[in-house]
Amino acid sequence: MSTLRRLISWCMTPFFLLFFGGILVTFHVLQLLVHPFSRGLQKFVLDLMNLSIILNIRFCAGASFQVIRRPSLPPGRPVILVANHQSMYDIPMMMWLMRDRELGFIAKKELGKGIPSISFALRTLGSVLIDRKDAKQAIPAIEEFGRRKEEQGQVACIFPEGTRARDGVMKRFKSSGFEALLKSMPSAIIQPVAVKGNWELLRYQFRPVPYGVAISLDFLEPIEPGGRGAEELATVLEGTIRRALGQFEQQIAA
Repeated sequence: MSTLRRLISWCMTPFFLLFFGGILVTFHVLQLLVHPFSRGLQKFVLDLMNLSIILNIRFCAGASFQVIRRPSLPPGRPVILVANHQSMYDIPMMMWLMRDRELGFIAKKELGKGIPSISFALRTLGSVLIDRKDAKQAIPAIEEFGRRKEEQGQVACIFPEGTRARDGVMKRFKSSGFEALLKSMPSAIIQPVAVKGNWELLRYQFRPVPYGVAISLDFLEPIEPGGRGAEELATVLEGTIRRALGQFEQQIAA
């Protein structure tokens, strides 16, 4: 990072953090107010929060935000959304771009408390919290989550890497959680998403937030499972997303 860019980054980081914290607290209060009355209204509040987070990234962090291809999915059909994971900011971006659907996430149980807006939304708007160290709890919970999304015709989101790629280099996909979703959502279509550049926002753990990062999301061609097994599909999806990120050679080397 150049000296000028570093200076701008340090100058803008306090504004970024102030607005980010304010967004989370404000929309937490709004969610609490509307939750008892309307699930749809709570989702609308959450959509506005996601847009506010994106605008904060755009203006206070100077980031560019490109959508290469937008999702094109059959309305009312269950969807398994499979994406690489670079940052906590992947989630509001995907949720905003797919705001016509209700997205639920497989999240570690630690996220279910202590984070304004986020924890409450995870607990109340169709996600599932799992103990990643306890497969006996995690797999049945994911299957139940998948059955709900199947019945509702909604979207179940999974990051098969299992954790964020903090350096932007995609990790190998794990098939266990994906297999549980595939089993419990037999009529679902699979939507792969390639996320690029988001990791740089947290590259220095907010000290500073780098100014001028280029971020892109690419909703790749949806895939019909076609009776294929979870391991085969996970390999296909990993290769598809790696190609979109320009990291396919790294997969071969691994």
